[in-house]
Amino acid sequence: MPAIGKKLHHYVPRFYLKAWAENNLVYCLHRGEILRVNLLNVASENHFYRLHELSPEDVEFIRAVAINDSPPVLKPLHEELVRTFTLPYLAKKNLETAGLAAPKTMAEIGRMIAELNENYHTSIENVFKPYLHSMFAGDLSFLEDPEKASMFYYGLAVQYLRTNHIKGTKLALPPERVAYYFKLANALVHILAKNLGFNMYARREQYTIMLLDNPTEVPFVTADQPVINMAGNPTDSNPVQRFELYYPLSPTKAFLLLEPSSDFLPAGSTVSADLTHLYNLRMAAYSYQQVFSNSPAELEAIRAKLPAFLNRL
Repeated sequence: MPAIGKKLHHYVPRFYLKAWAENNLVYCLHRGEILRVNLLNVASENHFYRLHELSPEDVEFIRAVAINDSPPVLKPLHEELVRTFTLPYLAKKNLETAGLAAPKTMAEIGRMIAELNENYHTSIENVFKPYLHSMFAGDLSFLEDPEKASMFYYGLAVQYLRTNHIKGTKLALPPERVAYYFKLANALVHILAKNLGFNMYARREQYTIMLLDNPTEVPFVTADQPVINMAGNPTDSNPVQRFELYYPLSPTKAFLLLEPSSDFLPAGSTVSADLTHLYNLRMAAYSYQQVFSNSPAELEAIRAKLPAFLNRL
């Protein structure tokens, strides 16, 4: 059956990237080139969220590696997610077996296979969007509301994991295992994100959370992996011991979530040009494929200094 439904899937929200764009155009460092491109064409990949058919053995593997050790309150949600993601292929198979595979019905199933997961991500982004706008305005008061805080941490976890898992998997697994992982990744990303969001919410009183203001001529940049763990090493697949998030929000504002006694705690909420550039190099080091800015000059500086920065990590 030919591919049906939306082909190009975005893995970074365009409403987020608009903070770096002018007339929907953004400067992008991609494979060593600096381009000015439309937001419609960045942080995207054909069929990125397309569902893969999962066998009963695949489902058992997902349970073993991700669901069984999840917080008990989340396990029913994880099981329902897996059922939802397996349903289109199961329906397709049952209709074909029964000789009821009418073209219109099969086309709708094809659309579900192509779009269901992307639509799910879009719904998560839409819930997260008001919190992003609050942070733009320098307001973190939503974190005082337990329900809003739990949804914020979940949305943050989704954005942290959905491209980060690709780079990490390619570093950690032999090539013959990478393809199998990506077959399961649609379900695993959501399961792990719910677990991570739940754990961040449970530990929220332990974190130092702050917004950074950047009044310098050097803008914060972002990337197609916009939420990064500064305590990790992007060239190392070993598990990290600390979890400290950096999330640029615009050329002039960024979000930090830090562990107690963090080495990354800045002296104040206003950053210097040198510190901004250091954040930018770390963001570029963690990027999946693309780095974005409103300034081609800063992307040129990143391109020149990134190899030496990676060698020092």
